[in-house]
Amino acid sequence: MANVTPKKWHIRQVSRSEWSDYWLTCPKQNLLQSWEYGAAKEASGGWTPKRLVIFNQDDLPIALVQVLTKCIPLLGGIARINRGPLLFDGDAINDLELKLEALKILMAEARCRQWWVIQIAPELCDSYDARVGLQKLGLRKQKKTAWASSLMDLSLSIDDLYRNLNRRWKRALSKASKLGVIVKSAELTEKRLANVLRSYSDLQKLNKFVGIDTRLIKEMSKSKSADWDFNLFVAELVTESSLKEEVGYRVTIRNGHTVLDFLVSTNEKGRHVGANSALYWHAILQAKESGCRWFDVGGFNELTPQGISDFKRGLNGTPYKLIGEWRRWFWS
Repeated sequence: MANVTPKKWHIRQVSRSEWSDYWLTCPKQNLLQSWEYGAAKEASGGWTPKRLVIFNQDDLPIALVQVLTKCIPLLGGIARINRGPLLFDGDAINDLELKLEALKILMAEARCRQWWVIQIAPELCDSYDARVGLQKLGLRKQKKTAWASSLMDLSLSIDDLYRNLNRRWKRALSKASKLGVIVKSAELTEKRLANVLRSYSDLQKLNKFVGIDTRLIKEMSKSKSADWDFNLFVAELVTESSLKEEVGYRVTIRNGHTVLDFLVSTNEKGRHVGANSALYWHAILQAKESGCRWFDVGGFNELTPQGISDFKRGLNGTPYKLIGEWRRWFWS
């Protein structure tokens, strides 16, 4: 650990209860910095999470960060920071000076802990000043496509949220309603999780994308706390024989004040009747009713298929794009 002196910023590893208290003071949180995500990565991928709080020279807490670590034979310790650090005050994405100072302390901590390579995708919006700041810390830009998404402000009324939807979205919701699509929240039983994962796997094969590791999804589904919910929504269609047929699933994850759209899977019939839009709208309303502040639409960038990008932009949230992946090597 870095030495604690009254003139320097420093770092301290914190317990679960301390982390929970600090976590809720962040204006905006994200899934990848949550305690539950770190625990799921440890169980599914062998990463060891380190939960750290950064203090300034006056011993006041400035930011928290979850670092995922692993020891690789012949290479040594490696560290991964995704979408951190998170500030306790100010804008959780754009306060550049404080975040660069926090990252400077993390670079020193990496050397102390013998993490010989550190790779980060910091919670920084892309800008010239941010790039220069990261380069001064010895970090080098990687080619991986940066995360981009948009946030819906759930402090708005339901009427205002609906008015913000574009015409295509409103038509899709109207279509789903007329065709009898019913969306409900569902208990996540073992059988239902298996159905969701099977449907998601079918969608991966159909659209030829890698998607989210099934082991990670299973581990995250086990988590439950005051700061975390793994929410499942099911779209049903009443058949001609008056039976209810499941035609789609959507999973969202609440972490603190923010709900993230995590994964969706609809079959051919579900896509035909607009189940995807109905599922999405129901998830947004549920997030608002639960008292959350933000709904993250789940990511889209220049590599996202046009149809999906248009679908998510049609919600008319506030877009953001982060600065991407950066790496630094340390040698003894």
